[in-house]
Amino acid sequence: MNSFFSTVSYYISDLKNIFIAIFFTLSSYHIYPQKIETSDLSKIKLGDVVEIENKIRKEKFNKILPRVMRDNNIDMWIHVIRPWTPDPFCFEFGAEEGVFIFTDKGDDKIECAAFSHDIKDPTVYDIVDRKGMAREHMSGTPLEMDFRFIGLRRFVSDRNPHSIGINYMDVLNVASSSEQEPLTDGISYKDYNLIMHSLGDVYSKRVKSAEYLVMDYLSGRVQEEIELYKRFGIIAAENLDREFAKVIPNVTKLSDLEGNVFLRLPDGTERHASDPDPYVIKRGDLFTILHGSGNNIFHSDLGGNAYILKENESEPPHEIKEIWEHALVIRKILKKNIKHGLSAGETLTLLINEIKKSGYHYTPVDRYDKNIDPLLTQVHLDCHAVGRSGLIGPRISPLGPDWVRNMKIPLLHTFTFEYMVHMPVQKWGKGKHLYLAFHDGAVVDERGVFFPYQPDQGIRIIR
Repeated sequence: MNSFFSTVSYYISDLKNIFIAIFFTLSSYHIYPQKIETSDLSKIKLGDVVEIENKIRKEKFNKILPRVMRDNNIDMWIHVIRPWTPDPFCFEFGAEEGVFIFTDKGDDKIECAAFSHDIKDPTVYDIVDRKGMAREHMSGTPLEMDFRFIGLRRFVSDRNPHSIGINYMDVLNVASSSEQEPLTDGISYKDYNLIMHSLGDVYSKRVKSAEYLVMDYLSGRVQEEIELYKRFGIIAAENLDREFAKVIPNVTKLSDLEGNVFLRLPDGTERHASDPDPYVIKRGDLFTILHGSGNNIFHSDLGGNAYILKENESEPPHEIKEIWEHALVIRKILKKNIKHGLSAGETLTLLINEIKKSGYHYTPVDRYDKNIDPLLTQVHLDCHAVGRSGLIGPRISPLGPDWVRNMKIPLLHTFTFEYMVHMPVQKWGKGKHLYLAFHDGAVVDERGVFFPYQPDQGIRIIR
């Protein structure tokens, strides 16, 4: 059997040297999971998760915040977290509500001010003011939240910013990229009016939406997150081994397995674990499992493919080996050409050209196109961000809104190295084909793409 195939292994890696002291709370991210993903985390020592959160928060304030403010030409960023409202910045700022003001004074560090009674780690802020932030009704105030912006004009005028960014949407529609992760459209109309009134005529004219800054900040990564990404990815690999080990040909249903479990029949029909009448996995099937592992700090994904040998087979047929070889060619193209500094859209165009030069057909839809040259293997791309805030970040894909393709790929960008391969098998008839899907974890650094944990090592063979 060729070395690029890996027989189903039930080996559980010894993770004693790689786990960090942290309390992991599992979360799932995939789009159509039919069961909640679970991980065996019994070997992980419990530790102070707050310390890790605070370290990430401090590093992002020091390394990500100056870049995104200057890239977006914003001297002062005012972010309002409304009480009782989901907001990803509750994690980023370490508070459930409050007014947070970041001022670029021209040096390497941004001044960070928090006006909130609910700060997890006040040491990451230069200014912390808890006064007047309680929810109790104040005499002479129509609504108890109206006093949050008292004193804002003086604070701003003391710093005299030329441009002020506030968290409201002007152009973007964030719902199209937040998916299962909560990402609000920002402040309410009432808050907007209160802020503009508080700022006065001079400074209210300098206000603009901080929407692009918000997206850049959420997509920014620091080294501590890359380490978590790696370690969660190793757990995700264990999870895949566990799920593939459950498969009994002609008995196991797709719905019996955890994760995003599916296959494409030769005619292109997709069978999914969430189907009302779940498909029974048969001999001769080539199917896919996407799984993951993570907590509220970070998340990693990984995909795997498996072929079930037919009764008379001792190894997979030529077609199964051939599609894997095509998949490796595409992996090399992506790995070579995805680099920081380019926009996701520029990168997509570059990849499409390289894919075509290599003799493949690029398809913008994850479906086999029966109308193109039947000798060409078809490839679809969807390299989207992964981590803590859903799909927020550069998306090297035809999917999603244009603004995610306009985003530049930053250093330490974490994303799913996701692509799909549709290989025609002419002897089966017109339009019949094999399908492989990949969902590996990847990072972009100064040198290009690297895999913090092993990508799919080969089509698993189930006997």
